[in-house]
Amino acid sequence: MNKAIIMGRLSADPDFRQTENGISTCRFTVAVQDDYKNKDGSRDVDFINCKAWRSTAEYVSRYFKKGSRIAIIGKNKCDVYNKNGEKQYFNYIKVESVEFAGYNKPASENASGSDIDYPAEFDEIIAEDSPF
Repeated sequence: MNKAIIMGRLSADPDFRQTENGISTCRFTVAVQDDYKNKDGSRDVDFINCKAWRSTAEYVSRYFKKGSRIAIIGKNKCDVYNKNGEKQYFNYIKVESVEFAGYNKPASENASGSDIDYPAEFDEIIAEDSPF
């Protein structure tokens, strides 16, 4: 089975193009933060290349931009090509589907300091009122 599921933020605006045959394609990179902190207390980030085709490419290029939170389901692929007589490998996720992964509020506005954007009403909950 070859299945990849990632969630993160676009590191740049999607690069939308059309082939000579008029097929839409879109390349973009998703920054995915590790769940754990390293020795210096920060979290490492992986930058994962993605390619979308046809209507999915059009959707990504239309509704997502740099910094947008995105969830992707796809499969791992590797293109092999020659550059100056040497084999080059380009690993990426061939996107099968995408979803919005939350509201894009700037980190400075996120009072909790976490990556999760809770509605403003959550701030009004008092711990004593919680049954837990």
